[in-house]
Amino acid sequence: MGLGLALVGRAVGHPELVLLGLAGALLHVWNHGLFKALLFFGAGSVIHATGTRELDRLGGLLRRMPTTALLFLVGAVAICGLPPLNGFVSELFVFLGLFRAAAARDGRWWIATAFAAPALALVGALALACFVKAFGAVFLGEPRSEDALRAHESPRTMLGPMIALAACCACIGLAPSLVAPALDSAAAAWGVSTGLAAAVPLGRIALAGALLLAAFTLAAAVLASRIRRSNAAPTWDCGYAAPGARMQYTSSSFAQMLVELFGFALLPRERAPRLVGPFPPPAAYHGEVPDATLDRLVLPSLNAAGRAFEALHFIQRGNVQAYLGYILLTLVLLLVWT
Repeated sequence: MGLGLALVGRAVGHPELVLLGLAGALLHVWNHGLFKALLFFGAGSVIHATGTRELDRLGGLLRRMPTTALLFLVGAVAICGLPPLNGFVSELFVFLGLFRAAAARDGRWWIATAFAAPALALVGALALACFVKAFGAVFLGEPRSEDALRAHESPRTMLGPMIALAACCACIGLAPSLVAPALDSAAAAWGVSTGLAAAVPLGRIALAGALLLAAFTLAAAVLASRIRRSNAAPTWDCGYAAPGARMQYTSSSFAQMLVELFGFALLPRERAPRLVGPFPPPAAYHGEVPDATLDRLVLPSLNAAGRAFEALHFIQRGNVQAYLGYILLTLVLLLVWT
């Protein structure tokens, strides 16, 4: 969207749109290199500690892996485009460009930018739901398996790169003026002379981010102090005598509402048991959401091509005379065709 906004701005002669779109696109590419690497390292840390990558077999890792949980949370907040981290800054550039393009009402292209802004917001909201599910299923609640119960924190050699990436995410989010000169140079190559400092209130973004971070830190300190002073007691459970990990939300149950909402595109598969009577026997539920592109388009096409090529195996007989015959037949066909 950012690059498309820059191309629209260049086509209609709006250098500010070129600057905001190109800066947002390039910065978001850099940001993805940071917070996606951080999230992959976090996933690797969890797999190293538990030996499984099934979300529904995890849970309760916040107490066992606090550093990994905190760093994964930083990556999740950044990739969702929330302040005060780097993903918010790059998405803000694109949002400002889309809003200014829609407000200009110059020609017919402003209608497309007016629809692009809520589409970008929808993508951000879905990303937020995705990572709330991931963080909650992995790190919160109680362990759902022995693998999660025996989890341990990863060594410093694994945590060090994650800390460095998280620091970069925070640095760009709290001080976006540090990357502004490089983005200005890229925009100058497209003939834009205006700098980001004139188009975006970078100082206010940094100040708002610092205040937000200070508020989060203060709230966390107050909460930790209250937890230390509180008495341990069982959670109120509506009179149920033996609550267990199976009673809490799984990743599948958390995402069920969104999956049903977008079921027309996701086409989920599920096998739900039919429960009859007041005391039904034990039953199993299975649900999955195949990837719309990979599982429904790419892999079936590759499998069909593979079956078609298998039908040609009879050509490879290992006979030199047969191969010479193929070459002769090909030459004859080429001579006839030319």
